[in-house]
Amino acid sequence: MYFAWLQNFVGLSIFDGYIATGSETNEVFVYHKAFPMPVLSFKFGDTDPLSGHEVDDAPQFISSVCWRGQSSTLVAANSSGTIKVMEMV
Repeated sequence: MYFAWLQNFVGLSIFDGYIATGSETNEVFVYHKAFPMPVLSFKFGDTDPLSGHEVDDAPQFISSVCWRGQSSTLVAANSSGTIKVMEMV
């Protein structure tokens, strides 16, 4: 019997009490230290390279998140190379 541990690195970044983290479900979650649940979430969309249609069950994961300096702008990237720039308003 063989067992494979399939776990990917997901990023984490902290700014002004907010904690941004990536996930293996291709989503970015933002928490605030005052709340036990995420205050924001964003799911990266994936496009099938052959059909150009959006797919929901692609195996990508969020590999990096970073707050931009001392601002509410968050940059995130996933395992397929897609980069998103988001801002909390």
